[in-house]
Amino acid sequence: MKNLSHERLQTIYFSILLIVFGILSFAVLSNFLIVLGLAYVIAVLTLPVYNQISTHIEKIPYIRNFTSSLSATGVIVLLILLIITPIVLILGKVLADAQVFYADVTTRGLSLDILSTQIQHSLSAYIPDIQQKLDSAASAVSGFFVQNIGNFFSGTFDVILKVFLFLLALFYFLKDKASFIAMYKGISPLHESDDSRIFVAIQNAVRSIMLGSLVVALAQGIATGVGFAIFGVPNPFFFGSIAVFFALVPGVGPSLIWIPGAIYLYVTGGDQSFAWLGQVIWGLGAISLIDNFLGPLVINKGIQIHPLFILLSVIGGISVFGPEGFLFGPLVLSLFIAISTVWRTKTESLPSPSTSTTAV
Repeated sequence: MKNLSHERLQTIYFSILLIVFGILSFAVLSNFLIVLGLAYVIAVLTLPVYNQISTHIEKIPYIRNFTSSLSATGVIVLLILLIITPIVLILGKVLADAQVFYADVTTRGLSLDILSTQIQHSLSAYIPDIQQKLDSAASAVSGFFVQNIGNFFSGTFDVILKVFLFLLALFYFLKDKASFIAMYKGISPLHESDDSRIFVAIQNAVRSIMLGSLVVALAQGIATGVGFAIFGVPNPFFFGSIAVFFALVPGVGPSLIWIPGAIYLYVTGGDQSFAWLGQVIWGLGAISLIDNFLGPLVINKGIQIHPLFILLSVIGGISVFGPEGFLFGPLVLSLFIAISTVWRTKTESLPSPSTSTTAV
């Protein structure tokens, strides 16, 4: 009895230590959880590129011993040149367009003069105070972009530090992938088979959401902005960024953006301008077909998630975590779905109480 009490005391003591230092560790790392989460997402998505680079480097005798470091460095260089730099430049343009649009809306309001008097009266009959409601909605949307993207650029040192830590974490996640997995399995109380299933489920969920939905939405938003820039719709970067969010809306897509753009070109261009027709052709071709051709190429067939929940996770992620929430919100959803999938599989494999009773 005395030994049992001593063992129980040891268990309580270690439990207290684990809880205290777990809380302290979380407090120390809490400011970097988003950076680490995003680095993990990109590591999962760029792992095929890392493997391809490793395959080529291993064929070179003199640098074969540095395969993992050189491959991770190669991924980071490609990421900086092809992804990060263009995103920063595009975000700068989006911010500039959003600021101009926000200033116009708050000072002069949206103009309905391009519509005929009869149409204006008809709209006013069905929607009282339509001018005020449109101004309020436009101001809220543009203000949302100005605030979140402006916050991203305002803290220059903070942004540089986060980008540096992100790239550093990505480098080690790729280079020492096996070590991190072994460390997690050493800490986890689950069986090794359960841990392996969790990793596979997380990878499938991340690829399904990030590639199957966000990449397609980004491509459609870029195509919308390019079309507006070509055919002369004002603030193309701002409206292209809005099209990204609408591309996540089930059954609607970016047509809610480019169709009004085509109407605007038709009304303002007169009978001699066919820019509106070009915009319609661009919308039906370049924008709408992206979902049909790019989607099947990048989507992961393992886990299917309804676009509505992806849209909510993006908006909710930005609201909670700031600009980083565009990726971190879907990541949280990916982790939840992955762990839920493993848990359901595990519980289904357990014998039912009736079966156990019968066996006894």
